[in-house]
Order: sequence, then structure tokens, then C-alpha cells
Amino acid sequence: MSKARVVVRDHLSAEGARRAVLALVAVGLDAEAHRNGASIAAPTGLAATTTTPPFSWQVSVAEDEVAAALPVLADDYVSNTAPPAAPPQGLLDAREGIWTWQNASGSLVIAVACVFIHLVVHGGAGPSPHSRMLSSGAIAPWLVSQREWWRLVTAVFLHFDIKHLVGNMAALFFLGPPLAATIGQGRLVSLFVVTGVLGNVASQIFGEEAAIKAGASGGICGLLGALAGVALATMAASSDARERRPAWQTLGALVALFGMIVGFEPGRDHYAHVGGLVAGIALGRVFGVRSQDRSVSSQETSA
Repeated sequence: MSKARVVVRDHLSAEGARRAVLALVAVGLDAEAHRNGASIAAPTGLAATTTTPPFSWQVSVAEDEVAAALPVLADDYVSNTAPPAAPPQGLLDAREGIWTWQNASGSLVIAVACVFIHLVVHGGAGPSPHSRMLSSGAIAPWLVSQREWWRLVTAVFLHFDIKHLVGNMAALFFLGPPLAATIGQGRLVSLFVVTGVLGNVASQIFGEEAAIKAGASGGICGLLGALAGVALATMAASSDARERRPAWQTLGALVALFGMIVGFEPGRDHYAHVGGLVAGIALGRVFGVRSQDRSVSSQETSA
């Protein structure tokens, strides 16, 4: 005559039920997992099981083994019935395939534009490099003061030499894809241009008046700042300190990257760098909040 069985855990996922059954069997108890009234012998019956609904599993033991089973199931690893917490939106997670061609498409558009313009400006014989840069739209503060405001935009896509160009494009492809994965390709390109221009505005206001200025580094710092802004939005949206910790780590890493990418040597346009960075933080904060809102809306819709 078979013994009566008692359910000792219910509302489990397949993985949770597998853990519980294996733990009970390991101490010599007669454990079984059940789903929708069907019994599956342990422990092999639950291997690689994926079912719908996901939390419909129960674990039972013989009636006279309940007292021995409960202490085993009290362990957090065994009794965990909730799915693993999803990482906060906006954080960098290598498992999601951040550096992919799809995520890099916006960065590629920017790079193609910068390389094409560089080849046009520096590709043939002609005047001195500085003269070419000025005629092509580099910033000369005295000319901007004469209402040649368009130079604040064109200078974002100009570079003085190949080293200048390659350094900025390398940073672009490092920072662009993870940011695009969070805010989208169109916003990435817009953010690059806007923060680059705002960095040039800061340089025009606070920088040297006699220098000729150009380069994408203001926009690059804008992308870096936007990643920091997304991390700040994630921390603000999370009530769980454990979820805030990765965002703090991301923020600290971005601060370190700023020093590595931009540097603090003389001759660099630090006003443009800081201006782009600050603008990027502000815009990234806004885009990060909107990304959080879209994530919540999609979850509610799917539910």
C-alpha cells in the first residue's frame, strides 16, 4: 500500500523544484515533483524543463518524512521560488552582446562622416593644415564672435591629423554601442552632435581666444557623460541597494575612463571636454529615465 504524500513546497519554477528534489533525495527522502496534477519521478525528470506557466511546480514527500524534509527546504538556495532578479535597465551587461554591429550602427554613421570629411580636407596638396581647417569650418574664436556660429557645429567633425582622428574614433566605438543599446541609435547620434556643440560653446566662452579648435572629443565626452547619466537614472529608479551597487561601479569606471580618454595634458581643449561631459550627464539622465519608463510600460503591457 503506497504512503500518503504531502506537498512541502508549491508555486515553484522548474529550476526551483529541481533544486528541492535533488536536495531531498540527497538525504535519502522519497521526493517527487508535480505539475498540473502529473507526477514526475526525481531527479532526472526535471532536467532542462521549460513549462508554461513557469511557477506551477510542487514538491511532495511521504507523509512520515515531512518533519525531515522541512529543515532541508529551509535553505535559501533550495527554497528560492522567485526568478533571478533582472539587472537594472541601463547598466552594461556583457551577456547581452553590447558590442555588436547592430548596436554600433549609430557610431559607424558618425565615424564614416568624420573619416570622409577628413579625407576631403586633408586628402590633397594645398594650403597649410591650419588654413585648410579654418576654411573647412574649424573654430576660430574671433570668427565665431563675428557671428560665424556654424563653426560650432562643423568643428565637431573636423580633425587636425590622423592620430587625432583615430584616437577619437576608437573612443567612439568603445562608448557608443553600450549607450546605443540603452537609448537607441538615433538618440546616440543626436546626443553626440548636441554635446559636441555645447562643448564648443563652453570652449568659446571660457577658452583661449587665439587658438584654432576642432575635433569630436567634446561629443565623445558627451557619450561618456550620457553613460554616467544613465547610471544615475538607474540608481534613482532603484529602491534596492543591491541594484544600486552595480550602477555606482559603472559610474566610478566612467570617471576613470574620462581621465584615460581625455587626459589632462596642456594643449587640450578641456573646456570643450568638460562642457560635453556635463551636457552628456544631463541628457543621459533624461534618456535613462525614459528608458526606465519604457521598460515598465512594456512589462505592464506584456502582463
